[in-house]
Amino acid sequence: MGDLVGSAVQGASAGHPGWRWWWHRQLKRPFFGRFMGRGWRWPAEVPTEGWQRVSLPSGSHSTLAALLKTTPAAQPLGVVVCAHPMGMAAKGFWLREGHAQALLDAGFHVLSYDFNGFGESPSTNFDWSADALATGRWARQRFPGLPVHALGASFGATNTLTAMAAGGDYPYQRVVAEAVPPTLPLFWKAYPLAHAVLRAGQLLAPRVERRLRAEEGLRHLPPGVAVLLVHSHGDRWTPVAHGDRLAAAAPPGALLQRLVLQRAGHTHGLRDEHATYWPAVLRFLQAG
Repeated sequence: MGDLVGSAVQGASAGHPGWRWWWHRQLKRPFFGRFMGRGWRWPAEVPTEGWQRVSLPSGSHSTLAALLKTTPAAQPLGVVVCAHPMGMAAKGFWLREGHAQALLDAGFHVLSYDFNGFGESPSTNFDWSADALATGRWARQRFPGLPVHALGASFGATNTLTAMAAGGDYPYQRVVAEAVPPTLPLFWKAYPLAHAVLRAGQLLAPRVERRLRAEEGLRHLPPGVAVLLVHSHGDRWTPVAHGDRLAAAAPPGALLQRLVLQRAGHTHGLRDEHATYWPAVLRFLQAG
């Protein structure tokens, strides 16, 4: 999964002093500490032309930084909100890896955002599901009448799925979720300190820990919302067995599809198996 950028000097969103979230940042350190406090840079060799910078409020008490670009297509097919994996690139992951341009060429508007504490979004709490909901709802208001979909990988896909359990107005019609673990302890088991913190959370705050499970989100998959789970035999962090467990959590009759890749690395289906990944993802999104 990658890295978190959340600096204490950034503070929180307007009206919320940085000290309010100090303990949250300390709890994030076992997972992302070696990456915290670094600035965000525009992806190398990606043109800035046509991209608009957007700031939008979130229920996580952060003001999220995002990038928006509209497709040149005469009749846009919809909006795809891109939820990044954990990495220094944050929202730039989708620009750097080619997903954004492929979506634009296919006729979709693209909105790529930083979760709170990543990239240029101030670090507040752990309510990343609220970030996913806020961004999708903003896209729907910005482009009324167009379907809004989500494309997420690892961390971003996990929080887009967990947002389903929040109840209320889920803004996405179709969700592509690549490299998602059913629970966080399953992902972090190779990191003793982080895994211990998560295990302690299961004992001390079981209801909170359950809200962080992607499989719990899928149990609340809203009627009419379709999900494409993407896993790879070449991914040592989120193997195909994780997808099996997630699929089993979905309610009967759920609009859930699977794409199983053979050699793609973690979050790199487009890069490593473009000929298989992209046609399947595009068909799925175009069906909405």
